[in-house]
Amino acid sequence: MGGPEFGFDAVSSPKPEDMMRGQLKAMACLGSLAALSIPAPATASSAAVQPAVRPAVRPAAQPVTQGARLACRVVASKPFVSKGTVRGTVARTGCADQARLRVRVQVAVKGTDPVAKSGSKVIGNGRITANVRCTSTPRRYYVVALDSQGRVDTSRSVKLSCGRPASAGGFASAPETAVVTLTNQARAKNGCRPLVHDAKLHLAAERHSSDMARNNYFSHDSRDGRTFDQRIKAAGFVFRMAGENIAKGQPSAAAVVKAWLNSPGHRANIMNCSYTHIGVGHNAKGPTWTQDFAAR
Repeated sequence: MGGPEFGFDAVSSPKPEDMMRGQLKAMACLGSLAALSIPAPATASSAAVQPAVRPAVRPAAQPVTQGARLACRVVASKPFVSKGTVRGTVARTGCADQARLRVRVQVAVKGTDPVAKSGSKVIGNGRITANVRCTSTPRRYYVVALDSQGRVDTSRSVKLSCGRPASAGGFASAPETAVVTLTNQARAKNGCRPLVHDAKLHLAAERHSSDMARNNYFSHDSRDGRTFDQRIKAAGFVFRMAGENIAKGQPSAAAVVKAWLNSPGHRANIMNCSYTHIGVGHNAKGPTWTQDFAAR
């Protein structure tokens, strides 16, 4: 079984380096005020020996063409709390035709799980969101996506409440919150201010970790062709600069943050004092990790 893998997008000019027995390529994209970067896939041999690291340089992101789309599918993202509501988002992607896409936010309880909120829209490719009024009593929610052609996807469940604001991390799992804490502790030693765990950046990161785990790939580019900056924009976060770290195989928050800090490129993202916000996504399969950084 192969060892851990990890990759990053750095805010720098491309500079190839050898690191931790893996090939490292730096990629930066400069557009207006944004500085971005993205990694090249690791080989199977490098992944089996040591973490495979990748970054690289690409021109400004181009729109995904129809020819670049994969098979039509629906995706359900795990719910999160924002402005006093539990929000569930589903998406339909890679489709050449239109169908009715439905979103359901359900409460996980014994017996039949009740639907707290649902909605639908006839759509080709895109996303829709259902909002449920949040309560102070924690409840476990999950999201179901389905279209009229029989495609179905279900998110993992998350215990949510409005006893604390979303900015305190109520939308994040324990491993995701631990990564933010450890990242901020490392930044403090470098004189950087702590990053705010943002719900929208978390959504972008969590979607990517889940997509990599579900479809068994490891890359900063989604299977539908989107780059990390496009995913961040799709989640609704407006930024002037952004970066991303990804990892696979590390069993805990402490292990993945240590691996990133031991990699110069990944460490550069963590220690960039210009960043103000972070989003962390974790999926138990792999385990698979994503860190999205941004500054408005």
